[in-house]
Amino acid sequence: MRIDGILEKLAKSEHELYPRATTDDVAKTEALIGISLPESYRQFVMEFSNGAYLFMLQEVSAVGDGNEQIGPIQNIFHRVWTTGEALTSEELEAEIEFRKGGTVKRRHLVPFSLDHNGNEWCFVAESLGADNEYPVAYLDNSNPKLFGRLENFAAWLKVLVDAGDEVIRTLYDDDVIYDELGLG
Repeated sequence: MRIDGILEKLAKSEHELYPRATTDDVAKTEALIGISLPESYRQFVMEFSNGAYLFMLQEVSAVGDGNEQIGPIQNIFHRVWTTGEALTSEELEAEIEFRKGGTVKRRHLVPFSLDHNGNEWCFVAESLGADNEYPVAYLDNSNPKLFGRLENFAAWLKVLVDAGDEVIRTLYDDDVIYDELGLG
């Protein structure tokens, strides 16, 4: 899925935006987290905004040094984002289940969007696909489980742009949102 058209559509709405990232900003974050960022996310931060608050409801993390409002991915990578504490080796090796089956080690989850519920959208970075993309999923930190697996960041962004609402609330009905995730 190409992100160009999604960015054009996104540009027609109101958002809290910041100066675009440079290739040095991207390289700094990649060096600090030890993996390549997916191409669609790189394009977002370099062509649209380095960190953003989209539709005044969905945050997208920055790269490099971040900006005055939104920190870079490396500041939340392998950390409990609500406290800033580093995850232990044991926590990083824990298998996190997907709601629809399968698991991934926590160390392979790279957060790119935090929410006010203490949860995060993550790149599932086990291996970079042939298209230089990772799948993404929503990590429920209160009862570690992954929800809403999507093909890549561009697919996530398309859901957000098309719905104009939090992606997780677009993907699931109230039973999952309230009963399984405990979101208000």
